[in-house]
Amino acid sequence: MLTHDQIHAACQTRREQFINMRRARPRPRLWTNKPDGSPGLALIGEAADAMSGDFTWKRNQFGNTGTLRIRLDHYLAKQIINIPDDPNAKKNVVLTLDHYGGKVRWSGIMKYFKAVRKSGIWYLELVFIDDLQYLQFMLGAPNPLLPIPIFQFPRVLPIFGPAKWAISMMILLNLIRIEGNLWTLPDDPFAVGSWGGAFDWSGWQVLIKAKAIDLDDSSVWTLLATRMNRMDQVIQNALDDAQLTMRYRRILTDDGETSDVPGVPVVANGALVLEVVDTSGYYSPDGVATGGGLAGGFTRTIQQFGDGFVEDVQILAGDDESWPPSYYDSDYLGPGDPTRTWIVIRDSKYNAIDTSEWTWGAATAVRAIVGGDNPLADNLTRLTIESIGALIGYFLLGGFSGLGSIIADVVMPFLVGTIFAWLEWQNHSRAHALGWVHLWEVFGQGAENNAWSLGAVVALRGAFLATQSQTAHVMSLGSGGRFLPGLMFMPGDRIGSTFEQATSTIRVDQCEELNLAWDYSAGQAHEYKAQIGMAQAAMTLAERQNRQISFALATLSNLGVHLLS
Repeated sequence: MLTHDQIHAACQTRREQFINMRRARPRPRLWTNKPDGSPGLALIGEAADAMSGDFTWKRNQFGNTGTLRIRLDHYLAKQIINIPDDPNAKKNVVLTLDHYGGKVRWSGIMKYFKAVRKSGIWYLELVFIDDLQYLQFMLGAPNPLLPIPIFQFPRVLPIFGPAKWAISMMILLNLIRIEGNLWTLPDDPFAVGSWGGAFDWSGWQVLIKAKAIDLDDSSVWTLLATRMNRMDQVIQNALDDAQLTMRYRRILTDDGETSDVPGVPVVANGALVLEVVDTSGYYSPDGVATGGGLAGGFTRTIQQFGDGFVEDVQILAGDDESWPPSYYDSDYLGPGDPTRTWIVIRDSKYNAIDTSEWTWGAATAVRAIVGGDNPLADNLTRLTIESIGALIGYFLLGGFSGLGSIIADVVMPFLVGTIFAWLEWQNHSRAHALGWVHLWEVFGQGAENNAWSLGAVVALRGAFLATQSQTAHVMSLGSGGRFLPGLMFMPGDRIGSTFEQATSTIRVDQCEELNLAWDYSAGQAHEYKAQIGMAQAAMTLAERQNRQISFALATLSNLGVHLLS
């Protein structure tokens, strides 16, 4: 049995450990490519005395910026400034920003630098774009395993399966095309070993970490389709619909880190690893905490699909109040089991919340219309017209069998997209919940698609997601208070919160944004700011359609042949 003094001493030790972790300065380091062109990054130097920095993680937003300022007379500033004029220097500069001893890492490629004189102070400002931008510079080929300039069949690449696996597979196929040098010359054809990249992934600059389809625990299936579309647009809707998060991390083997990518035990220093993670647990078969009360605790619901995969149905789960054993470990820091919310932030005068907004908005339209195209019906109509016209011409016009084609060419432009071309869906559960006064319908704008297809289902889900009821608690946590943002939770993790002056309920939302910033030149220590939830309920219909419906149709646009879309 521990005495009171022993418990107090252990608490003090733990508290001091957290204080020291918070006070430890972020560690920015600059890297460049090796002069000989071989895989891996070479260290330029460490900017521990940087004047200021501002770096942001955002959930599923690709290409976030980070800014670092260093003195203009700093040795790193002189090296960076000399890069454009040095014909032998590799031009790309990579930044890694470590905190909590490397447990939290931001990384990206330098977009530009600028020398500034302000208020008598000279400094160099370096602007970086985070490593998720790689997905903005990857195109989804219709067939990544065939040469692009010569032959691409089928016209559209569809992948259907669990969302985590499907997204990872889509990225992997195109990584094999790009990094494996299939049908294309390597970046440096004279580099030893660069020709065998399709089978040797140890020299790839980007890898994707995933499980086999039979081991994947994602319960939400999705359809991805691409015809040379940008990869971030191809996967965006699937990530949002399944509440998945794209994570990234560079492996620094120079620091003794090792690869955790299955089947790739050795990677180059600075290799980037992408991974789709489910830290939300929203569609977990065991249910997930979506709210609750201060007295009764969390309420868990199991999310199921009804009415043709278009509508979501929430079923209350009987909670046995069981918690993961790791929660009782005094050294456990998270991020927590997504089905059992790990952190609850109480909105009171004793925490570090700077600003807080609690928002709720009712659902809008109860019906959605999608489509505008049906190639099968159009082809059957044309065949019917040609057949009847050919028969008439043969018997009545002396064997003129070409009459059917002439009539079809004249008539079909007026009939294309008119026969069985639209799909209308009524969300009866939403209409019942809203009552007599309710808004009517929306159109799945963005692109016309086949009404008899899986793509139409995706468009319908996008329309209902864009117009569903929304609740959010957006807050700024300042320095994090007693929590360790970035270590205990990252964007994508579910966080419980209260707004006690308005309601006694506990709201549970995903962390959407995390920011680490400091300005030592102005006496501002480094601190984190977090945003929990997204106030979509406050958006106009046009804004929400732009976010959700366009995401849902991005993978379906410009496909040419719409038999699957």
